[in-house]
Amino acid sequence: MLHFIAYALLGALFLRAFKTTRIKHHLKLIIMLSILLSSLYGISDEIHQSFVPYRTADAMDALADILGSAFGVYIFFKITIGKNTKITKPGF
Repeated sequence: MLHFIAYALLGALFLRAFKTTRIKHHLKLIIMLSILLSSLYGISDEIHQSFVPYRTADAMDALADILGSAFGVYIFFKITIGKNTKITKPGF
């Protein structure tokens, strides 16, 4: 549960940070990047723990990290951004 909450916060913070960049109008892109980057951070943390004495990497923790990331991004989007915003395709 703690992993889920921590990575929900991290995912929301990634989304908030991406809303200040030049790609802020490409909502699908910043949503995907927020979930991907916060999930990858969680997975890398689990891999790192496998090298630390008295710690283990756990697939269920990694799953909680990924699900928490997606949940945090979704909730942050719905509360702050999604009310009156259209999602556009990235056009680089």
